Order: sequence, then structure tokens, then C-alpha cells
Amino acid sequence: MTTDTRDGQAGFTLIELMVGALLTVLVMSLVGGVIISSTRSETIVRSVAQATSAGQAITASVQNGIRNSAVSLNTGTPYRLTTPSGSDQLLVALVVSSGTSATASCAAWYYSATAGEVRYSTSTTAIAAPSASQLATWTLLSKGVSPISPSAAIFSARGTFGLNLAFQESAGTASPIVFQSAVTSRTGMSGAIACY
Repeated sequence: MTTDTRDGQAGFTLIELMVGALLTVLVMSLVGGVIISSTRSETIVRSVAQATSAGQAITASVQNGIRNSAVSLNTGTPYRLTTPSGSDQLLVALVVSSGTSATASCAAWYYSATAGEVRYSTSTTAIAAPSASQLATWTLLSKGVSPISPSAAIFSARGTFGLNLAFQESAGTASPIVFQSAVTSRTGMSGAIACY
């Protein structure tokens, strides 16, 4: 005499449990892959956005300064571009502010090749190449800056009144963001102070 042991018992067989577990693992793997992929994508997008913002800050600062620059006292040029150390560059301009009365001040941008950063400073007197401790007090516009090609410069003169700006901003694991711009002094004024 045989009796059916399944009568009155509810549940899953071992095979059914194993198939269910396998399907659960498969679904969780797919969901986990999608989450990891979107997290990586979000990190790349954030890096690119930060690099773009930082590069635009440098470009806007230099463009506004040079566009509103006047011929510095006893020089005949609206800006002076020097290389104080190695591949570092110092750009100094006499900037005329807009408003009800024009006021002039000296503005400077310093590109440090070793640190890969651009810093900015203003003064009512001439600005010379800063020491490392002085440079640390300047406003940091961006870190992660480099020339577009190793033999190129960030700033380059374009005639007497123009300036070319060309650099790339590091964007983490994404390709660097390239910025190129040309700007010309438009004030046509001469300043009453010597900035360099």
C-alpha cells in the first residue's frame, strides 16, 4: 500500500526553490548593474559640469579684464604678459571699471604650470610676479588647468591690444574640456596708474 505524502501539504519543491533563487539573483544583478552604471555616469557628468564651470570662470574673468583694459601709464599697451618661472605665466592689466565714473585698478592672472591652477588678484598699485606665499593669497579661479598642447601657452599676445586664451580643464575620468577665446581691449583709454 502506498500513500501520497503530498496530500494535505503545501509548499515548494527543492527544484522550485532553486529556480526562484536563481531568478532573484539574475534580477538583482541586472538592477545592480543599472544602478552602478548610472552612478558612474552621474559622476562623469558632475566632473564635466564642474570643469566647464571652472573654465568659464577663467574665460569670463580674463575676457572682462582685457576687454575693459586701458593703456597703462608709460607703456603703450593695455596688458603685460611675462613668464616669471618655467612655464608659469603672469598677465597684468590696467582695468577700467564701468559705472557713473570710470575707476582704474590693476588686475592680474597667474597660471602656475606646476600646480595646474589659475589665480587672480587686483590692486591699486603695480603687480609684480608673486612669491609662492603671496600667490597663495590670490583668488583661486580653477585647479586642473593645462595648455592644450605641451608646447603651447595659456595666454598669448595677439597684436598690441589683443590676447588669445587657450587651455584645457581636467574633467576627472572624462576627456578634458577645451577653452579657446580671443579678446581685445576696447576702452581706448589711457590709465593714470602704472600696473607693471
